[in-house]
Amino acid sequence: MPVPVRTYATLRLSQLLWLALLVLLTAPPLFAGGSGPAVRIPLDSLGFEPQSPQFLAAGSSMLTVNYVDSNHLLFTFGVHRLMERIPNDPPDDEDRTVEAVLVELPSGHVLARTDWRLHDNGQYLWSLGHGRFLLRTHDTLTTFAPMANLTSGQPFRQRDFLTTDRRIGVVLLSPESDLMIVESVERTPPAPAAPASLFGPDPKPAPEPLGKPGDPDPVALNFYRLALPDTGDVVEATLAGIAHAAHFGGVAAMGAGHIAIVDEGRQEWGFDFHPFNGKVKELAPFASTCNPMPRFVSSSEFVAFGCHTGDLPQVIGGFNLRGEEMWEQNLFGDYVATFMTFAPTSGRFALGRVMGEAASDNLDQGAGLTGQSVVVYQMDSGKQILHVDCSPVVRAGQNFALSPDGMSLAAIRENSVEIFPLPPLSKKDQSDLKEARAMIPQGSELPIEFAGPTPAPAPASPASAETASAVKATSPATQSAATAPVAPPSLSPPPPTQPAAAVTTTAVGDAAPEQHRKRPTLYTLPGETPPGNDGDGPK
Repeated sequence: MPVPVRTYATLRLSQLLWLALLVLLTAPPLFAGGSGPAVRIPLDSLGFEPQSPQFLAAGSSMLTVNYVDSNHLLFTFGVHRLMERIPNDPPDDEDRTVEAVLVELPSGHVLARTDWRLHDNGQYLWSLGHGRFLLRTHDTLTTFAPMANLTSGQPFRQRDFLTTDRRIGVVLLSPESDLMIVESVERTPPAPAAPASLFGPDPKPAPEPLGKPGDPDPVALNFYRLALPDTGDVVEATLAGIAHAAHFGGVAAMGAGHIAIVDEGRQEWGFDFHPFNGKVKELAPFASTCNPMPRFVSSSEFVAFGCHTGDLPQVIGGFNLRGEEMWEQNLFGDYVATFMTFAPTSGRFALGRVMGEAASDNLDQGAGLTGQSVVVYQMDSGKQILHVDCSPVVRAGQNFALSPDGMSLAAIRENSVEIFPLPPLSKKDQSDLKEARAMIPQGSELPIEFAGPTPAPAPASPASAETASAVKATSPATQSAATAPVAPPSLSPPPPTQPAAAVTTTAVGDAAPEQHRKRPTLYTLPGETPPGNDGDGPK
Protein backbone atom coordinates (compact mmCIF):
# COMPACT_ATOMS: atom_id res chain seq x y z
CA MET A 1 0.00 0.00 0.00
CA PRO A 2 1.43 3.37 -0.93
CA VAL A 3 2.39 5.54 1.98
CA PRO A 4 0.59 8.90 2.02
CA VAL A 5 2.97 11.77 1.41
CA ARG A 6 2.26 15.26 2.78
CA THR A 7 2.79 17.76 -0.03
CA TYR A 8 3.59 21.46 0.25
CA ALA A 9 2.90 24.18 -2.28
CA THR A 10 6.07 25.74 -3.66
CA LEU A 11 6.55 29.27 -4.92
CA ARG A 12 9.13 30.65 -7.27
CA LEU A 13 11.55 33.19 -5.90
CA SER A 14 10.07 35.86 -8.16
CA GLN A 15 6.57 35.09 -6.86
CA LEU A 16 7.79 35.34 -3.27
CA LEU A 17 9.29 38.74 -4.02
CA TRP A 18 6.03 39.99 -5.52
CA LEU A 19 4.09 38.61 -2.53
CA ALA A 20 6.40 40.43 -0.13
CA LEU A 21 5.98 43.64 -2.13
CA LEU A 22 2.18 43.25 -2.04
CA VAL A 23 2.23 42.86 1.75
CA LEU A 24 4.44 45.94 2.05
CA LEU A 25 2.21 48.12 -0.13
CA THR A 26 -1.03 47.02 1.54
CA ALA A 27 0.29 47.45 5.07
CA PRO A 28 -1.46 50.25 6.96
CA PRO A 29 0.30 53.62 7.19
CA LEU A 30 2.67 53.82 10.13
CA PHE A 31 0.87 56.54 12.04
CA ALA A 32 -2.70 56.12 10.75
CA GLY A 33 -5.07 56.06 13.66
CA GLY A 34 -2.11 55.80 16.03
CA SER A 35 -0.18 58.50 17.85
CA GLY A 36 -1.50 62.01 17.42
CA PRO A 37 0.29 65.16 16.33
CA ALA A 38 3.42 66.31 18.13
CA VAL A 39 2.30 69.96 17.99
CA ARG A 40 -1.21 71.41 18.02
CA ILE A 41 -1.68 75.18 17.55
CA PRO A 42 -5.28 76.42 18.07
CA LEU A 43 -6.46 78.51 15.12
CA ASP A 44 -8.10 81.12 17.33
CA SER A 45 -4.69 81.91 18.86
CA LEU A 46 -3.62 83.02 15.36
CA GLY A 47 -6.64 85.30 14.86
CA PHE A 48 -8.37 82.88 12.51
CA GLU A 49 -11.92 83.66 11.41
CA PRO A 50 -14.23 80.81 10.28
CA GLN A 51 -14.50 80.57 6.50
CA SER A 52 -17.65 80.22 4.43
CA PRO A 53 -18.36 76.49 3.88
CA GLN A 54 -19.93 77.34 0.53
CA PHE A 55 -16.76 79.07 -0.70
CA LEU A 56 -14.57 76.22 0.60
CA ALA A 57 -16.74 73.63 -1.16
CA ALA A 58 -16.81 75.63 -4.41
CA GLY A 59 -13.01 75.57 -4.73
CA SER A 60 -12.24 79.11 -3.60
CA SER A 61 -8.79 79.61 -2.09
CA MET A 62 -9.72 80.80 1.40
CA LEU A 63 -6.91 79.51 3.65
CA THR A 64 -3.41 78.08 3.24
CA VAL A 65 -0.64 76.57 5.35
CA ASN A 66 2.99 76.33 4.17
CA TYR A 67 6.37 75.67 5.70
CA VAL A 68 8.81 78.59 5.46
CA ASP A 69 11.48 76.26 6.82
CA SER A 70 11.40 73.31 9.20
CA ASN A 71 10.82 75.61 12.19
CA HIS A 72 8.38 78.19 10.81
CA LEU A 73 4.94 78.17 9.19
CA LEU A 74 3.12 80.69 7.02
CA PHE A 75 -0.62 80.56 7.68
CA THR A 76 -3.05 82.68 5.62
CA PHE A 77 -6.83 83.04 5.79
CA GLY A 78 -9.63 85.36 4.73
CA VAL A 79 -10.78 88.05 7.18
CA HIS A 80 -13.69 90.48 7.26
CA ARG A 81 -12.43 94.05 6.90
CA LEU A 82 -13.83 97.33 5.68
CA MET A 83 -12.18 98.07 2.33
CA GLU A 84 -11.63 101.43 0.71
CA ARG A 85 -13.45 101.83 -2.58
CA ILE A 86 -11.14 101.72 -5.62
CA PRO A 87 -12.02 104.17 -8.43
CA ASN A 88 -12.91 102.43 -11.71
CA ASP A 89 -12.77 99.02 -10.07
CA PRO A 90 -13.66 96.34 -12.68
CA PRO A 91 -17.26 95.19 -12.23
CA ASP A 92 -16.30 91.51 -12.06
CA ASP A 93 -13.79 91.98 -9.21
CA GLU A 94 -14.55 90.18 -5.94
CA ASP A 95 -12.35 92.13 -3.53
CA ARG A 96 -11.45 90.57 -0.20
CA THR A 97 -8.80 90.76 2.51
CA VAL A 98 -6.46 87.91 3.41
CA GLU A 99 -4.31 87.91 6.54
CA ALA A 100 -0.87 86.26 6.63
CA VAL A 101 0.71 85.08 9.89
CA LEU A 102 4.32 83.96 10.39
CA VAL A 103 4.35 81.29 13.12
CA GLU A 104 7.26 79.83 15.07
CA LEU A 105 7.40 76.08 15.73
CA PRO A 106 6.81 74.37 18.06
CA SER A 107 5.79 77.28 20.33
CA GLY A 108 3.07 78.66 18.04
CA HIS A 109 4.37 82.16 18.73
CA VAL A 110 3.33 84.74 16.10
CA LEU A 111 6.44 86.51 14.79
CA ALA A 112 4.78 88.80 12.24
CA ARG A 113 1.53 89.38 10.40
CA THR A 114 0.20 91.42 7.51
CA ASP A 115 -2.83 91.55 5.24
CA TRP A 116 -3.30 91.64 1.48
CA ARG A 117 -6.16 92.95 -0.62
CA LEU A 118 -7.04 90.48 -3.36
CA HIS A 119 -9.51 90.80 -6.22
CA ASP A 120 -10.85 87.28 -6.82
CA ASN A 121 -11.25 83.92 -5.09
CA GLY A 122 -8.58 82.03 -7.06
CA GLN A 123 -5.26 80.69 -5.78
CA TYR A 124 -3.06 83.53 -4.58
CA LEU A 125 -0.05 81.88 -2.90
CA TRP A 126 2.64 79.40 -3.99
CA SER A 127 5.67 78.16 -2.07
CA LEU A 128 8.87 78.44 -4.11
CA GLY A 129 11.05 76.71 -1.52
CA HIS A 130 14.12 78.15 0.20
CA GLY A 131 11.80 80.30 2.33
CA ARG A 132 10.40 82.23 -0.64
CA PHE A 133 6.80 82.63 -1.80
CA LEU A 134 4.95 83.81 -4.89
CA LEU A 135 1.92 86.08 -4.37
CA ARG A 136 -0.69 86.84 -7.04
CA THR A 137 -2.68 90.05 -6.81
CA HIS A 138 -5.00 90.27 -9.81
CA ASP A 139 -2.58 89.62 -12.71
CA THR A 140 0.59 90.74 -10.97
CA LEU A 141 3.05 88.32 -9.36
CA THR A 142 5.40 89.36 -6.58
CA THR A 143 7.77 87.41 -4.33
CA PHE A 144 8.61 87.68 -0.64
CA ALA A 145 10.81 85.87 1.90
CA PRO A 146 9.52 86.37 5.48
CA MET A 147 12.44 84.86 7.40
CA ALA A 148 15.12 86.49 5.25
CA ASN A 149 13.60 89.92 5.94
CA LEU A 150 12.39 89.35 9.51
CA THR A 151 15.29 91.18 11.16
CA SER A 152 14.75 94.19 8.91
CA GLY A 153 11.27 94.68 10.32
CA GLN A 154 9.71 94.07 6.87
CA PRO A 155 9.18 90.30 6.70
CA PHE A 156 6.47 90.62 4.04
CA ARG A 157 8.29 93.08 1.80
CA GLN A 158 7.40 92.23 -1.80
CA ARG A 159 9.66 92.22 -4.83
CA ASP A 160 8.21 92.85 -8.28
CA PHE A 161 8.30 89.68 -10.34
CA LEU A 162 5.87 89.66 -13.30
CA THR A 163 2.87 91.60 -14.52
CA THR A 164 0.60 91.25 -17.53
CA ASP A 165 -2.54 92.73 -19.04
CA ARG A 166 -3.81 89.19 -19.71
CA ARG A 167 -5.81 87.11 -17.22
CA ILE A 168 -3.62 84.62 -15.35
CA GLY A 169 -5.50 81.34 -15.07
CA VAL A 170 -2.91 78.85 -13.79
CA VAL A 171 0.57 78.97 -12.28
CA LEU A 172 2.36 75.60 -12.32
CA LEU A 173 5.58 74.96 -10.40
CA SER A 174 7.85 71.95 -10.78
CA PRO A 175 8.41 70.01 -7.53
CA GLU A 176 11.90 71.49 -7.11
CA SER A 177 10.85 74.98 -8.27
CA ASP A 178 13.29 75.10 -11.18
CA LEU A 179 10.52 75.66 -13.75
CA MET A 180 7.40 77.82 -13.62
CA ILE A 181 4.61 77.81 -16.21
CA VAL A 182 2.27 80.81 -16.27
CA GLU A 183 -0.90 80.11 -18.25
CA SER A 184 -2.99 83.09 -19.32
CA VAL A 185 -5.75 84.15 -21.70
CA GLU A 186 -6.67 87.47 -23.23
CA ARG A 187 -8.86 89.48 -20.91
CA THR A 188 -12.42 89.91 -22.19
CA PRO A 189 -15.32 91.99 -20.81
CA PRO A 190 -17.50 90.04 -18.36
CA ALA A 191 -20.74 88.62 -19.71
CA PRO A 192 -23.89 90.46 -18.58
CA ALA A 193 -25.58 88.91 -15.58
CA ALA A 194 -28.65 86.80 -16.31
CA PRO A 195 -31.95 88.16 -14.97
CA ALA A 196 -33.20 86.62 -11.75
CA SER A 197 -35.72 83.83 -12.09
CA LEU A 198 -39.27 84.61 -10.99
CA PHE A 199 -39.95 80.99 -10.05
CA GLY A 200 -37.51 78.56 -8.51
CA PRO A 201 -33.73 78.91 -8.13
CA ASP A 202 -31.68 81.00 -10.53
CA PRO A 203 -30.12 78.95 -13.35
CA LYS A 204 -26.39 78.34 -13.15
CA PRO A 205 -24.48 80.71 -15.44
CA ALA A 206 -22.89 79.15 -18.49
CA PRO A 207 -19.09 78.91 -18.33
CA GLU A 208 -17.38 81.81 -20.05
CA PRO A 209 -15.27 80.91 -23.10
CA LEU A 210 -11.51 81.24 -22.78
CA GLY A 211 -10.14 84.17 -24.77
CA LYS A 212 -11.73 85.42 -27.94
CA PRO A 213 -14.53 83.36 -29.54
CA GLY A 214 -13.27 81.13 -32.32
CA ASP A 215 -9.67 80.95 -31.09
CA PRO A 216 -8.84 77.20 -30.92
CA ASP A 217 -5.78 77.74 -28.69
CA PRO A 218 -6.52 80.75 -26.48
CA VAL A 219 -4.24 79.76 -23.58
CA ALA A 220 -0.66 81.05 -23.71
CA LEU A 221 1.87 79.02 -21.72
CA ASN A 222 4.96 80.99 -20.70
CA PHE A 223 7.86 78.87 -19.43
CA TYR A 224 10.27 80.46 -16.94
CA ARG A 225 13.43 78.92 -15.55
CA LEU A 226 13.86 79.81 -11.89
CA ALA A 227 16.96 80.11 -9.72
CA LEU A 228 16.77 80.64 -5.96
CA PRO A 229 20.04 81.55 -4.22
CA ASP A 230 20.53 79.91 -0.82
CA THR A 231 20.41 83.26 0.99
CA GLY A 232 18.52 86.51 0.56
CA ASP A 233 15.08 87.09 -0.93
CA VAL A 234 15.85 87.24 -4.64
CA VAL A 235 14.12 84.94 -7.16
CA GLU A 236 15.83 84.91 -10.55
CA ALA A 237 13.69 84.09 -13.58
CA THR A 238 14.37 83.74 -17.29
CA LEU A 239 11.72 83.44 -19.99
CA ALA A 240 12.57 80.16 -21.74
CA GLY A 241 9.72 79.50 -24.15
CA ILE A 242 6.09 79.99 -25.13
CA ALA A 243 3.40 77.57 -26.34
CA HIS A 244 -0.36 77.62 -26.85
CA ALA A 245 -3.10 75.26 -25.68
CA ALA A 246 -6.85 74.89 -25.80
CA HIS A 247 -7.31 74.55 -22.03
CA PHE A 248 -5.62 75.38 -18.74
CA GLY A 249 -3.36 72.87 -16.99
CA GLY A 250 -2.29 69.40 -18.05
CA VAL A 251 1.47 69.96 -18.50
CA ALA A 252 3.77 67.55 -16.65
CA ALA A 253 7.11 69.36 -16.81
CA MET A 254 10.20 70.17 -14.78
CA GLY A 255 13.44 72.00 -15.46
CA ALA A 256 15.01 69.36 -17.73
CA GLY A 257 12.01 68.27 -19.82
CA HIS A 258 8.39 67.15 -19.91
CA ILE A 259 6.30 63.98 -20.15
CA ALA A 260 4.28 63.29 -23.30
CA ILE A 261 1.47 60.73 -23.37
CA VAL A 262 1.24 58.26 -26.26
CA ASP A 263 -1.94 56.30 -26.98
CA GLU A 264 -0.68 52.84 -27.98
CA GLY A 265 -4.15 51.34 -28.38
CA ARG A 266 -6.00 48.62 -26.48
CA GLN A 267 -6.18 50.82 -23.36
CA GLU A 268 -2.41 50.95 -23.03
CA TRP A 269 -0.48 54.20 -22.87
CA GLY A 270 3.14 55.10 -23.16
CA PHE A 271 5.06 57.87 -21.44
CA ASP A 272 7.84 59.61 -23.36
CA PHE A 273 10.29 61.90 -21.63
CA HIS A 274 11.12 64.86 -23.87
CA PRO A 275 14.28 66.53 -22.55
CA PHE A 276 14.80 70.12 -23.58
CA ASN A 277 18.32 69.32 -24.80
CA GLY A 278 18.44 65.72 -25.98
CA LYS A 279 16.77 62.65 -27.43
CA VAL A 280 13.29 61.42 -26.56
CA LYS A 281 13.31 58.53 -24.09
CA GLU A 282 10.54 55.94 -23.95
CA LEU A 283 9.48 55.10 -20.41
CA ALA A 284 7.39 52.31 -18.90
CA PRO A 285 3.88 51.68 -20.29
CA PHE A 286 0.71 52.15 -18.25
CA ALA A 287 -2.61 50.31 -18.63
CA SER A 288 -5.63 52.56 -18.18
CA THR A 289 -9.20 52.79 -19.47
CA CYS A 290 -9.01 56.61 -19.35
CA ASN A 291 -6.39 59.15 -20.37
CA PRO A 292 -3.61 58.92 -17.75
CA MET A 293 -2.45 62.03 -15.93
CA PRO A 294 1.30 62.11 -15.09
CA ARG A 295 2.67 64.44 -12.43
CA PHE A 296 6.31 64.93 -11.45
CA VAL A 297 7.09 64.51 -7.74
CA SER A 298 10.83 65.16 -8.15
CA SER A 299 13.24 65.84 -11.00
CA SER A 300 13.63 62.11 -11.73
CA GLU A 301 10.34 60.50 -10.66
CA PHE A 302 6.66 60.96 -11.39
CA VAL A 303 3.30 59.44 -10.57
CA ALA A 304 0.47 58.76 -13.00
CA PHE A 305 -3.25 58.59 -12.28
CA GLY A 306 -5.31 56.18 -14.36
CA CYS A 307 -8.40 53.96 -14.45
CA HIS A 308 -8.93 50.21 -14.50
CA THR A 309 -12.66 50.61 -15.15
CA GLY A 310 -14.71 53.66 -16.07
CA ASP A 311 -13.42 57.22 -16.22
CA LEU A 312 -12.64 58.03 -12.56
CA PRO A 313 -8.87 57.77 -11.92
CA GLN A 314 -8.65 55.26 -9.08
CA VAL A 315 -5.18 53.90 -9.81
CA ILE A 316 -1.86 55.58 -9.04
CA GLY A 317 1.49 54.31 -10.28
CA GLY A 318 5.04 55.37 -9.48
CA PHE A 319 7.57 55.76 -12.32
CA ASN A 320 11.15 56.93 -12.79
CA LEU A 321 13.13 58.30 -15.73
CA ARG A 322 15.08 55.05 -15.99
CA GLY A 323 11.96 53.61 -17.60
CA GLU A 324 10.63 51.59 -14.66
CA GLU A 325 7.19 51.41 -13.12
CA MET A 326 8.14 50.95 -9.47
CA TRP A 327 4.69 50.34 -7.97
CA GLU A 328 0.97 50.62 -8.57
CA GLN A 329 -1.88 50.99 -6.08
CA ASN A 330 -5.63 51.50 -6.01
CA LEU A 331 -7.21 54.72 -4.76
CA PHE A 332 -10.33 53.65 -2.89
CA GLY A 333 -13.41 55.84 -2.70
CA ASP A 334 -14.90 58.45 -5.00
CA TYR A 335 -13.27 61.87 -4.99
CA VAL A 336 -13.77 65.20 -6.73
CA ALA A 337 -10.46 67.06 -6.32
CA THR A 338 -6.79 66.47 -5.52
CA PHE A 339 -3.87 68.52 -4.26
CA MET A 340 -0.22 67.48 -3.88
CA THR A 341 2.81 68.77 -2.00
CA PHE A 342 6.39 67.53 -2.34
CA ALA A 343 9.63 67.00 -0.42
CA PRO A 344 12.04 65.76 -3.14
CA THR A 345 15.13 65.73 -0.90
CA SER A 346 13.54 62.96 1.18
CA GLY A 347 11.79 61.19 -1.70
CA ARG A 348 8.34 61.90 -0.27
CA PHE A 349 5.10 63.48 -1.42
CA ALA A 350 1.65 64.01 0.07
CA LEU A 351 -1.57 63.44 -1.86
CA GLY A 352 -4.80 65.00 -0.64
CA ARG A 353 -8.17 63.94 -2.04
CA VAL A 354 -11.51 65.63 -1.42
CA MET A 355 -13.88 62.70 -1.10
CA GLY A 356 -17.37 62.79 -2.58
CA GLU A 357 -19.51 61.88 -5.53
CA ALA A 358 -18.64 63.83 -8.66
CA ALA A 359 -22.18 63.31 -9.96
CA SER A 360 -23.71 65.30 -7.10
CA ASP A 361 -25.69 68.32 -8.30
CA ASN A 362 -24.78 70.54 -5.33
CA LEU A 363 -21.04 70.07 -4.89
CA ASP A 364 -20.52 73.84 -4.84
CA GLN A 365 -22.73 74.02 -1.74
CA GLY A 366 -20.87 71.17 -0.04
CA ALA A 367 -23.53 68.52 -0.64
CA GLY A 368 -21.92 65.23 -1.59
CA LEU A 369 -18.53 66.06 -0.04
CA THR A 370 -17.74 63.45 2.61
CA GLY A 371 -14.23 64.34 3.79
CA GLN A 372 -10.64 65.12 2.86
CA SER A 373 -7.99 62.42 3.06
CA VAL A 374 -4.23 63.08 3.04
CA VAL A 375 -1.65 60.31 2.57
CA VAL A 376 2.14 60.72 2.68
CA TYR A 377 4.04 58.34 0.38
CA GLN A 378 7.64 57.19 0.17
CA MET A 379 8.09 57.53 -3.57
CA ASP A 380 10.51 54.71 -4.40
CA SER A 381 8.53 51.99 -2.62
CA GLY A 382 5.02 53.47 -2.69
CA LYS A 383 4.77 52.87 1.05
CA GLN A 384 2.12 54.94 2.83
CA ILE A 385 3.74 56.36 5.95
CA LEU A 386 0.98 58.65 7.23
CA HIS A 387 -2.76 59.02 6.76
CA VAL A 388 -4.74 61.93 8.24
CA ASP A 389 -8.07 63.61 7.55
CA CYS A 390 -8.36 67.39 7.24
CA SER A 391 -11.27 69.49 8.46
CA PRO A 392 -12.91 71.60 7.31
CA VAL A 393 -12.89 70.17 3.79
CA VAL A 394 -11.09 72.57 1.44
CA ARG A 395 -11.71 71.68 -2.18
CA ALA A 396 -8.84 73.90 -3.39
CA GLY A 397 -6.34 72.10 -1.13
CA GLN A 398 -3.41 74.02 0.38
CA ASN A 399 -4.63 73.13 3.90
CA PHE A 400 -1.71 70.72 4.43
CA ALA A 401 2.01 70.82 3.63
CA LEU A 402 5.15 68.71 3.87
CA SER A 403 8.18 70.23 5.57
CA PRO A 404 11.13 70.93 3.23
CA ASP A 405 13.08 67.97 4.68
CA GLY A 406 10.03 65.66 4.50
CA MET A 407 10.19 64.90 8.22
CA SER A 408 6.82 66.37 9.24
CA LEU A 409 3.39 67.21 7.87
CA ALA A 410 1.33 70.26 8.84
CA ALA A 411 -2.44 69.91 8.47
CA ILE A 412 -5.45 72.03 9.39
CA ARG A 413 -7.91 69.88 11.29
CA GLU A 414 -10.30 70.24 14.20
CA ASN A 415 -9.77 74.02 14.57
CA SER A 416 -5.99 73.63 14.90
CA VAL A 417 -2.82 73.50 12.89
CA GLU A 418 -1.40 70.08 13.73
CA ILE A 419 2.19 68.97 13.11
CA PHE A 420 2.67 65.23 12.56
CA PRO A 421 6.22 63.83 12.80
CA LEU A 422 7.26 61.40 10.07
CA PRO A 423 9.69 58.50 10.50
CA PRO A 424 13.32 58.97 9.49
CA LEU A 425 14.52 57.45 6.24
CA SER A 426 15.56 53.82 6.52
CA LYS A 427 18.84 52.63 5.01
CA LYS A 428 16.85 51.26 2.08
CA ASP A 429 15.09 54.62 1.66
CA GLN A 430 18.43 56.42 1.71
CA SER A 431 19.87 54.06 -0.90
CA ASP A 432 16.81 54.42 -3.15
CA LEU A 433 16.89 58.19 -2.75
CA LYS A 434 20.56 58.32 -3.74
CA GLU A 435 19.80 56.37 -6.91
CA ALA A 436 16.83 58.61 -7.71
CA ARG A 437 18.87 61.78 -7.31
CA ALA A 438 21.56 60.31 -9.58
CA MET A 439 18.92 59.92 -12.33
CA ILE A 440 18.16 63.66 -12.53
CA PRO A 441 18.76 64.73 -16.15
CA GLN A 442 21.25 67.43 -16.94
CA GLY A 443 19.70 70.88 -17.04
CA SER A 444 19.59 73.07 -20.12
CA GLU A 445 19.59 76.75 -20.94
CA LEU A 446 18.28 76.20 -24.48
CA PRO A 447 14.89 77.64 -25.48
CA ILE A 448 11.97 75.41 -24.56
CA GLU A 449 10.05 74.22 -27.60
CA PHE A 450 7.03 72.40 -26.30
CA ALA A 451 6.07 69.90 -28.99
CA GLY A 452 3.15 68.23 -27.22
CA PRO A 453 2.36 64.50 -27.26
CA THR A 454 4.22 62.19 -29.62
CA PRO A 455 1.98 60.71 -32.37
CA ALA A 456 0.85 57.21 -31.50
CA PRO A 457 1.91 54.36 -33.80
CA ALA A 458 -1.67 53.07 -33.94
CA PRO A 459 -4.67 55.09 -35.15
CA ALA A 460 -5.62 57.45 -32.34
CA SER A 461 -9.03 57.50 -30.75
CA PRO A 462 -11.02 60.77 -30.95
CA ALA A 463 -10.08 61.60 -27.35
CA SER A 464 -6.36 61.12 -27.93
CA ALA A 465 -6.49 63.03 -31.21
CA GLU A 466 -8.01 65.98 -29.39
CA THR A 467 -5.28 65.80 -26.78
CA ALA A 468 -2.57 65.64 -29.43
CA SER A 469 -3.81 68.80 -31.11
CA ALA A 470 -4.42 70.71 -27.89
CA VAL A 471 -0.87 72.09 -27.62
CA LYS A 472 1.05 73.59 -30.51
CA ALA A 473 4.77 74.22 -30.50
CA THR A 474 5.76 77.86 -30.78
CA SER A 475 9.35 78.99 -30.97
CA PRO A 476 10.18 81.75 -28.46
CA ALA A 477 12.02 83.60 -31.21
CA THR A 478 8.92 83.88 -33.41
CA GLN A 479 6.31 84.51 -30.72
CA SER A 480 4.77 87.97 -30.93
CA ALA A 481 4.78 90.10 -27.79
CA ALA A 482 1.03 90.63 -28.03
CA THR A 483 0.28 87.03 -27.05
CA ALA A 484 2.71 86.74 -24.15
CA PRO A 485 2.51 88.04 -20.59
CA VAL A 486 4.51 91.25 -20.29
CA ALA A 487 7.63 90.76 -18.19
CA PRO A 488 8.66 93.52 -15.77
CA PRO A 489 12.08 95.13 -16.10
CA SER A 490 13.37 93.04 -13.19
CA LEU A 491 12.63 89.80 -15.07
CA SER A 492 15.60 88.40 -16.95
CA PRO A 493 15.33 88.84 -20.74
CA PRO A 494 14.47 85.87 -22.95
CA PRO A 495 17.33 83.65 -24.08
CA PRO A 496 19.08 84.80 -27.26
CA THR A 497 17.64 83.55 -30.52
CA GLN A 498 19.28 80.32 -31.65
CA PRO A 499 20.24 79.66 -35.29
CA ALA A 500 17.58 77.73 -37.17
CA ALA A 501 19.79 74.67 -37.58
CA ALA A 502 20.53 74.54 -33.87
CA VAL A 503 16.86 74.77 -32.95
CA THR A 504 15.99 71.99 -35.36
CA THR A 505 18.66 69.78 -33.86
CA THR A 506 17.51 70.24 -30.28
CA ALA A 507 13.74 70.47 -30.79
CA VAL A 508 11.92 67.89 -28.73
CA GLY A 509 10.16 65.15 -30.62
CA ASP A 510 12.49 65.20 -33.64
CA ALA A 511 14.75 62.38 -32.54
CA ALA A 512 13.53 58.79 -32.44
CA PRO A 513 13.92 56.90 -29.17
CA GLU A 514 16.87 54.56 -28.93
CA GLN A 515 14.72 51.52 -28.13
CA HIS A 516 11.05 50.75 -27.68
CA ARG A 517 9.56 50.35 -24.23
CA LYS A 518 9.10 46.84 -22.91
CA ARG A 519 5.91 45.58 -21.37
CA PRO A 520 6.09 44.76 -17.63
CA THR A 521 6.43 41.09 -16.70
CA LEU A 522 6.64 38.96 -13.56
CA TYR A 523 9.25 36.71 -15.20
CA THR A 524 12.44 38.54 -14.30
CA LEU A 525 14.95 35.80 -13.40
CA PRO A 526 17.54 34.61 -15.95
CA GLY A 527 16.07 31.97 -18.24
CA GLU A 528 12.45 32.60 -17.21
CA THR A 529 9.98 33.17 -20.05
CA PRO A 530 6.19 33.41 -20.02
CA PRO A 531 4.40 30.28 -21.25
CA GLY A 532 3.99 30.23 -25.02
CA ASN A 533 6.71 32.83 -25.72
CA ASP A 534 10.17 32.56 -27.16
CA GLY A 535 11.98 34.67 -24.59
CA ASP A 536 11.43 38.09 -26.11
CA GLY A 537 8.69 39.05 -23.67
CA PRO A 538 4.91 38.80 -23.86
CA LYS A 539 3.39 38.83 -27.31
